[in-house]
Amino acid sequence: MARRGRTSIVREVKESIEAIDKIGISKRAAREDGNSGIHSKKQKENTMSDCQNFVKWARSEHGVKSIADLNEDHYKGYIAHLSEKGISEGHKINVETSLRLLEKGFSKRSERFEGVSNRFEGFCPEKRLETRTRGLDVRNRAYTREEMQLIRENVSPEVSKAVDLMKELGLRVREATNARVEHFTYEEQTDSWKFEIKKGDGAGITKGGRQREIHIPRYFEKRLEQLLQGKGDKERVVNVSYSTIRDGINVACKKTGIDQASRGAHGFRHAYARNRMDQLMTGEQRTMMQRIIDNCSINRKADYGILNETDKMLYNTTKEVMDQIHKELGHGKNRWELAMRYLGD
Repeated sequence: MARRGRTSIVREVKESIEAIDKIGISKRAAREDGNSGIHSKKQKENTMSDCQNFVKWARSEHGVKSIADLNEDHYKGYIAHLSEKGISEGHKINVETSLRLLEKGFSKRSERFEGVSNRFEGFCPEKRLETRTRGLDVRNRAYTREEMQLIRENVSPEVSKAVDLMKELGLRVREATNARVEHFTYEEQTDSWKFEIKKGDGAGITKGGRQREIHIPRYFEKRLEQLLQGKGDKERVVNVSYSTIRDGINVACKKTGIDQASRGAHGFRHAYARNRMDQLMTGEQRTMMQRIIDNCSINRKADYGILNETDKMLYNTTKEVMDQIHKELGHGKNRWELAMRYLGD
């Protein structure tokens, strides 16, 4: 096996960016395969520049000699450094995107070297430090129950399977397409079903290959058992392509007069998120959620104006529910901009 030789941190950046060079490869196809990266020359140039500036700063300020030695403190320190220089919010957001690509590329590059990938834990925090919220198009993109039923009745039997998985489990269209029988397991202890993608097994299925766990609602268990009946563990539950699913939903909407309003297949995930909010949040928590969204929509901190202990406790419990819903959707914690998209009006 090849071993890591002596090289400069700037050289590591170049090799890392090259490792995720997908120029000439369809971005959509790469996402389907869980193998996305950099797909344009302009993005590659910008990413290379941003990342080289970052590692040169880390080397100069902290003596870091390898990307493997970078950590979250270096990341946060560099973004703070850019803020002190008066760099715009938009540019800092782009830099954060570049650094996340660097982390991905270095991990990919490190697979060639014995031991490096095993000890590289990454340096990017789960939550971005800069979030663009001003001017975000916040509106209800969820299909209503009546609309979802009409769509379901006007698509093929295979597409209707995907519709059920999207609206009842919050799966993306690609996830519904690629889910296999083995991803659905029955637990005797709890007498319940769950959908589970374990860590390291999500490539080509979940976004970014991330792990996922969703407990199946009781009312959906009978339908799920019908979907799995007669299939082997490695077989897909839905036997059509994701483009067929998208086209089927589009035709059904046109046929029934449903205004898609840019919702497409994603409208089912929005409906799932709102349904879970109704199930899990109290009336007080929903009111607090709207207060938080109002803050974020004008670029205030989520907890702006939340000062007394009662409101702070309510804020924390509301955030816990939001994070749970986001986890079920395959997102991380503290994603307020996603709450604005999924739960705002």
